[in-house]
Amino acid sequence: MPTVTPTRPPSPARRFAAAAAAWGLGIFAVLRLSWVEAHAVLPLTQLQGRLAAGASGVPVLPVDVTLACSGTDVLAVCVAAILAYPARWRARLAGAAGGVLLILLLNTVRIATLARAVESPTLFTTLHLYVWPVALVVAVAAYVFGWMRLVDAPGVPVGGPPAAEAVPAEVRRPAHLRFVMLCGAFILVFAAASPLYLNSAWVLAVASVIAHAGALLLPAAGISASAAGTVLVTARGSFQVTQECIVTPLIPVYAAAAVAYAGTWRRAALALVAALPLFAALGIARLLVVALPAAMVGSPLFLIHAFYQLVTACVAVAVAAWWRHGSGAEAWRRAALAIACGGVILYLLAPVVSRVFVLAPPLSDEQGALTMLPAFQIALAAALWIAAFAPVRRAAFAIGLTALAGATIAGLAVLHLTAYAPHVRDVRAWAIVGPLLVIGGIGASHRPRR
Repeated sequence: MPTVTPTRPPSPARRFAAAAAAWGLGIFAVLRLSWVEAHAVLPLTQLQGRLAAGASGVPVLPVDVTLACSGTDVLAVCVAAILAYPARWRARLAGAAGGVLLILLLNTVRIATLARAVESPTLFTTLHLYVWPVALVVAVAAYVFGWMRLVDAPGVPVGGPPAAEAVPAEVRRPAHLRFVMLCGAFILVFAAASPLYLNSAWVLAVASVIAHAGALLLPAAGISASAAGTVLVTARGSFQVTQECIVTPLIPVYAAAAVAYAGTWRRAALALVAALPLFAALGIARLLVVALPAAMVGSPLFLIHAFYQLVTACVAVAVAAWWRHGSGAEAWRRAALAIACGGVILYLLAPVVSRVFVLAPPLSDEQGALTMLPAFQIALAAALWIAAFAPVRRAAFAIGLTALAGATIAGLAVLHLTAYAPHVRDVRAWAIVGPLLVIGGIGASHRPRR
């Protein structure tokens, strides 16, 4: 009597691999159509080139931005993996949109760095053929795996959505994912609009108001001061407030946080309106550092330039304490202790690092960002660890800090060998991002107590 042998259904991993391959081939084929390349891919790539030029300046030598610079191969793989994953379609589409945004942002940064490195053929080749291809793949892989972990979190459905009451609102609409996506979008807009605000008479008028406000407040601290236009004149020197001084990259990050975490559009609108007085107050506080004693701050100009970097570090430490310990008194105590310890570490390490830089070949470092970089990253990483994890996870912190120090030292060695002068904005960004990557790596294997 004939029998029917039941066939084993394909495993979820095989189904995912087959679906991802199908999606990838389909997306890749569509992006390679002549009409799509001419009317979508190439214009988008040229737009990224213009954004990169606006952010980094016009390169000394011409850089041809072609279809080879589009990043569509990585984009196809990223979107295919997300669309093939067994999650709700709403989550898939949101994840795919975030992946596309991330790739466009990274590709814009890639074009900008290549444009700045074009003067050095060795550095350009290294970045173009080795560093950036690996960086793009690693960043996209981290994003995809992070998104998968997010949609697989407890309470998030895999196949179809359960009843609405079974899924909390904060799980259905993760604020952290919205913040990351909005942050990337707002930073892109911020970079694209830089020619507008850096030459804006309105922003210059705000700069003049900040300079005069500083001149009014400094006499209360015993510092004679006056203002002429956008220049603050004191006994410790003259300080000009420009558009670049007050339009900080913290603004798009603040706007993204306001929209993502406000909860309602009314609260988001109020938070966005509050941005003007808030950043005006920060601009005034930035000038008031000239009132600090000379024994505490030898060069007020140095601290003025690093003001927003230090503010960003303090905010990052406070957020780390909140993320790990909630919004109660414990989080505030942790944040205060971490900021104090980080300040002490920076104060003790900065002179030592400065002496090492004196022995090294000179680099263009007018604002002292490169000189302060190693000490600042060690201090910030330690402060973040104290705020979030101390006294546990010491081994993971030591490994992460060692990797960060090695990456920074290797980067500085490359700069010395190639005599390449990075933009001070890029140096300050890496000063913050590096320690955050260390703490993020620790947190990836250690869920916060909530």
